[in-house]
Amino acid sequence: MSRANPVTAIPAKGSPVHPPTAVPAPATWEEEELSAYEPKRAQAVEAKQIADSRVELLARQLPLQWKALREILCIRCESLNDKAGRAILRTVSADHDSLEISREDNQKIEVRFDSATKKIKFIGKALSYDREYELAVQTYNGVDSTAWYSPTSLSTEQPDDLAKLMLSLLLRADQ
Repeated sequence: MSRANPVTAIPAKGSPVHPPTAVPAPATWEEEELSAYEPKRAQAVEAKQIADSRVELLARQLPLQWKALREILCIRCESLNDKAGRAILRTVSADHDSLEISREDNQKIEVRFDSATKKIKFIGKALSYDREYELAVQTYNGVDSTAWYSPTSLSTEQPDDLAKLMLSLLLRADQ
């Protein structure tokens, strides 16, 4: 009886054919380096896209937020005057980048807007010290929104809350 060569032997009828298993070629140096680099690159690209969208959001929202704050301050002053039945607070706007709010005894605060620095500054003796806020992007549950941020108090305020705070300080200041 002769022995058949197992490599060249023809399988018997009905038996499964198993091709020889190919051993994968080891990864090249380039493939290894790319597999380490690509995830980091994808994260960096995503972070840059998020940062760019936030810069765009700030640029788009800055004039709108300043306009909203000005209007809210004026509306709050009118509302307070209506409740009191007299002019307690008066608003005067010399230009689009400032607003002066004065009390009936001439105590006043001035709000100045600087679009280059994205900041507003509340100035006045009634405040004890000048207060500065800058427009910042906040993220809640994956959604970006803008708010006024104070580097002094480390707090963020929406326009209506900020208007009420500053007007309260003006109203409660000693004469």
